Amino acid sequence: SSQKPKKITVIGGGAYGTAMAAAAGRNGHHVFIYVRRREVAREIKLTGQNAHYLPGLQLPRTVTATTDVEEALRGTELIIHALPAQKSPAWIEEHRDLIPPDVIYCSTAKGLHLDSKSLLSTAMLKAFGRDQPLAVLSGPSFAKEIVSEQPTSVVVASKKLADAVFVQRVMSSTTFRVYASQDTVGVELGGALKNPLALGAGMIEGLGFGINTMSAYVTRSCAELTSLCMAMG
Repeated sequence: SSQKPKKITVIGGGAYGTAMAAAAGRNGHHVFIYVRRREVAREIKLTGQNAHYLPGLQLPRTVTATTDVEEALRGTELIIHALPAQKSPAWIEEHRDLIPPDVIYCSTAKGLHLDSKSLLSTAMLKAFGRDQPLAVLSGPSFAKEIVSEQPTSVVVASKKLADAVFVQRVMSSTTFRVYASQDTVGVELGGALKNPLALGAGMIEGLGFGINTMSAYVTRSCAELTSLCMAMG
């Protein structure tokens, strides 16, 4: 990548957080993954692998890890959040004083927030208690395939298009294509509601039905999801 290297912070060293780190690191950015477990941080630093989640897959040399939140966030130019959805608002509330208020906070967590019965982004902004620049990234993207550099496309959305474009420019490469959007509601609902729809697809397959039934189900699922997204703005 010809762009000037930036410091990127990834919150969460699971499979998807590690994949986001790999995507940013491949573009020459200096990536710090915040992880809770010292042995995971040590392994990433010493071997360039996160063997617990992505065994046998090598990370770019520009990726490191730390168990120190302050170190991970100091001087960062983009934060990518990859923690479980239900724990995300509480984590933000606990650490918001360390998070620079002008840096884009890009969430990859998928789901609705059950406690507040709201979109996850709504619960996250409430946890910040301020006007933090927020983006959401989602799409059909298994972590293992991202790190293996299999062609993948995702979408990043923010109310402010320039913020989505910033994330797009940091993360996009020849094998990881990021599209920018302002449809945060559509991206969040798509990421959250694909899971129950996938259960239905599994039931159809399990019952032994063929392509006709699956095609009808997928088509109607897309139509219903679109209607819901439109109704929710």
